[in-house]
Amino acid sequence: MRKRKHPEQAEEQAKEDAQGRGPQVAEQVPEQVSEPLKSVGDLEAKVSALGAQVSELEAQLAEAAGKIAAASGERDAWQSKATAIYDQYLRVKSDFDGYRKRTERDFDDRLTREKAGFLRAVLEVMDNFERFLHAAEETGPEGGERGFDAFFKGVDMVRKQLMDSLLKEGVEPVEDPVGKQLDPRLHDAVAAQDGGGEQGTVVEELQRGYMYKGLVLRPARVKAIR
Repeated sequence: MRKRKHPEQAEEQAKEDAQGRGPQVAEQVPEQVSEPLKSVGDLEAKVSALGAQVSELEAQLAEAAGKIAAASGERDAWQSKATAIYDQYLRVKSDFDGYRKRTERDFDDRLTREKAGFLRAVLEVMDNFERFLHAAEETGPEGGERGFDAFFKGVDMVRKQLMDSLLKEGVEPVEDPVGKQLDPRLHDAVAAQDGGGEQGTVVEELQRGYMYKGLVLRPARVKAIR
C-alpha cells in the first residue's frame, strides 16, 4: 500500500512539480503563436501577388479597351467616308443622267428642226411641180412646141431648186466619171464594152452618184471598157 504524504509535504511536492514543468510550457507557447503568424505572412504574400496579377490584367483590359475604341473610331471614320463617297456617286450619277437626257432631247430637237427645214424645202419643190403640171394641163396639146419648151424649163427649174436644197444639206453629186479610170469606191460598173480606149476607162454614166459630207451615199453606175 502507498503511503499517504503529509499535507505540507504534498504542497512542497506540487510546487516542485510545477517548477519542473514550467520551462517546458514556456517553450511551447511561442511555437503555438509563431505558426499562425507565419501563415498570415504567407497569406499576405499571396494576396499581394494576386493583387499584382489583377492590376496587370486590369492594365491589359484597359489597353484592349483602348484598341477596341480606336478600331471602332477608325471603322466609324471609314464608314463615314464610304457614305460620303456613295452620296457623291449618287449626285454625279443623277447629274450625268440629267445631262444625258438633256443632250438626247437637244439632239432630237435639233434633228427635228433640221428635218423640218429640209422637208419645207422639198415641199416647195413639190409646189413648183404641181404648178407646172397644172400649167401643162391647161396648155394641152394645142400649146405645141412652145408649150413643151415652157414645161421643160419649168421642170428643169424644179430640178435645180431641189439640187440646191440637197447642196445646203451637204449632199453633192459625184464628179462626172466619163473619161476617167474606174474607181470602185465611187463607181459601180454595171455594163462594159470591148475596145474604144484604155482598159478600165469609164465611157458612160448611167446613173449619177451622190456623196454626203465625204461619205458615198450612192456610187455612180457606169459603163467601162473591159
